[in-house]
Amino acid sequence: MNRNQTILVLGAILAAGLGVLSGWCSVAPGEVVVVRRLGRLVEPVWGPGLHWRLPAIDQIERVRSDVVRQVTIGSAGPAGADVDAGEGEVMTGDLNLLRFRATVQYRVARATDYALRAQEVPRLLAYAAESSVSRALAVRGVDAALRSDRQAVVQEVENNLQRAANRYQLGVWILGVSFTDVRPPTEVAVDFAAAQAAESERDRRINEAKTYDETTRAAAGAAAQAKLETAHAAARRTLLTAQADVQRFLALLAQIERSRSLTMRQLYVDTMQSLLDAVKRKLILPPGSDLDLTVLGTSDGTAKPPAPAGVTQPATGP
Repeated sequence: MNRNQTILVLGAILAAGLGVLSGWCSVAPGEVVVVRRLGRLVEPVWGPGLHWRLPAIDQIERVRSDVVRQVTIGSAGPAGADVDAGEGEVMTGDLNLLRFRATVQYRVARATDYALRAQEVPRLLAYAAESSVSRALAVRGVDAALRSDRQAVVQEVENNLQRAANRYQLGVWILGVSFTDVRPPTEVAVDFAAAQAAESERDRRINEAKTYDETTRAAAGAAAQAKLETAHAAARRTLLTAQADVQRFLALLAQIERSRSLTMRQLYVDTMQSLLDAVKRKLILPPGSDLDLTVLGTSDGTAKPPAPAGVTQPATGP
């Protein structure tokens, strides 16, 4: 082998080595590589790490899968030289106009689909988002769109936009939609502000009335419960008193059945004692009084039981 042939062989070996080395591809964390081999997509996509491709045959496209992308739709500012008169305007269900501005955030979900349409994804998403906003507001009144249904509108737009992205095979996942500004057109902004102020006042008064109603109901319920508990307690006391009276009557009845005369004398003494205690007076009987005090003792000079409280009988002799 002559010198020229040796040089050619060494050159071919060096070129082959350089070709092999140039085929190595490093994929960084947070990105994927979509490979096209003679125009055909190679599955699966390459994740982070070191990969080898066929030099001059495989074409690669790097796609960041961890980047949050966004697209802005609408225009809430006044129409001007750089803003169309109808840009960002939508009609609500009650035939009012609103100007809006919103931001759509998304990231790559399927790198192969995204790589095929990467240039068109922002524009298609903007069109789909504006269409979703129009559909969501077309079934609501202006008051609901501006106030009570704001979050419901956002959720509906996100769902519709994700379905549209899947239908168009954009390979993206919708992270969220946020309305940065929603307002009526400048020409009627003052009237809308006055109407909203009146509605806020109405809502305030309604809330105050509801609060008063709840407070009054609670107070009335507490008062009714207190009266009910008082009535139950009184009924319980009356029942216990009646039961005690019944027990005393039954005991007295049993005592009468055993000794009627003794029981009657005892009742007479108890009655006299209670009456004298009630009037807080003493009864002094002169000697020879015809008042029957036999119930207070015997008349034959034997020992007598103590006289009732308030009754004093003087001595009749030494």
